Formats: sequence, C-alpha cells, structure tokens
Amino acid sequence: MSPAETKLEPLRQVTCLGLCRYYKPGKREEPGCGGVEWLDARPALAGRLGELPPAEGDGLFGLAEDDPRLVAVCGSCEFRVDGCDFRDPQVSRSECSPCGGLRALAGLLALGLDLEA
Repeated sequence: MSPAETKLEPLRQVTCLGLCRYYKPGKREEPGCGGVEWLDARPALAGRLGELPPAEGDGLFGLAEDDPRLVAVCGSCEFRVDGCDFRDPQVSRSECSPCGGLRALAGLLALGLDLEA
C-alpha cells in the first residue's frame, strides 16, 4: 500500500467498510470514492467521523436525499457521470442506495457540522 493509500485507510474504514453497501474488500475502484476524497481534503471534518451515530439501513441520517449540501458534494464526484445509480433518475430507489461517502457526509451534517469547515 502506498503512503497515500495508507493515509486514506482510516477514512475508508468508516465510509467504505462501515457505511457503503457497494464496498468490496480487497477491490479498489478507480477513481476512488468521491466522498473519501472530499473528506481527505477536509481533515477537521474527517477527524469527526468517529462521532457518527450508528448507521441504520441505507439512510442518510435523517437528511433528505435532495438536500442541497449533499447534492453539491455529489456534483463533484467522478462516479456521478457514469456509475452513480443513486443520483440516476432512471434507477429505482429500491435498486440503489447512497454510497458510504455520501452517508458519512450526511452523518456529519446530522451532527450539526458545517461541511465548509
């Protein structure tokens, strides 16, 4: 594992392993998770992930899926264009769920944190 990969591992433990239904242990996709990369650029927020309440199902910690703060983060994710079923209006909600990165961000918002911190 490269130093950059090692640095992201704590974020992946929470967002990928803990919150993402798409996570496949031992398999790395390129590009990586947009939510993990977004959090990596905001270490003050990433350090608060341990405070997330227990995750239930595939929900967004009580936030609406069209919350503008979440939609804005999704807009910068490389998977949005080709590979994000959650933001694809052609895919039924019963066939998809938000990624772990988006769920982690929703959890931080539910804690009352400002994502621009």
